[in-house]
Amino acid sequence: MIAARGAAAARAAALAAAAVVAAATAAAAPAAARCPTGALPFTVNPIGPAADAALRTDRARNHPLVTGATIASDDTARGPEAKARCGAPVSRRTVVVYVLDRALLPSASLSQRVYFVSRFRSGYRVWARVH
Repeated sequence: MIAARGAAAARAAALAAAAVVAAATAAAAPAAARCPTGALPFTVNPIGPAADAALRTDRARNHPLVTGATIASDDTARGPEAKARCGAPVSRRTVVVYVLDRALLPSASLSQRVYFVSRFRSGYRVWARVH
């Protein structure tokens, strides 16, 4: 009887630990990782406003610098990720913006950011940080 209670308590503790890990994993995942709804077609030049939106998202103290921006359907590095995640229509309405956080150099990994930006009624905004 005592062994059964101990096994039940161990199972309950394991389930509680698994729930904590699952909640922590969900909290660590970027909230903007969902596909955008309401993304509008681009204006004449989407690159400038998309780059501005990415810079507004990044911290100024990191001294961010946009190093590249491409419409996702034309971007060979990260464009396929936007298409696979959310489909071709969204990738055609997404700009991939590459940002270098100069204050975090010389760390290559920490200093690089990649954002997915689309146009919405409220203007251009980042809907995912993918690196």
